[in-house]
Amino acid sequence: MKIAIFYIPVGSEEEAHSLSKLALEQKLVACSNIFPIQSMYSWEGKHHHDHEFVLILKTLPELMDEVKVLMEQHHSYKTPCIMHWETEVNEAYGKWMLSITKK
Repeated sequence: MKIAIFYIPVGSEEEAHSLSKLALEQKLVACSNIFPIQSMYSWEGKHHHDHEFVLILKTLPELMDEVKVLMEQHHSYKTPCIMHWETEVNEAYGKWMLSITKK
């Protein structure tokens, strides 16, 4: 079964929890994972090294657009990275996801 995975860096653990809760409450995702990371990037002509958190969201392909819009509306960054792709999962996990997300 195909599912969609989102990879979304955020500025704080609290923001990761907030965005995750919002998506879960709207039944747009079945689950999320939150990881601390270190990021290095260029922004407005300067190099930065920051501590961030990555929010990984698991959803159905038909809900990708709704998840993307929700994240764009509520993300704190001016230019957030909202990356997603489709992948395969085992049948039992896919069935569980179908039972959790809105149809």
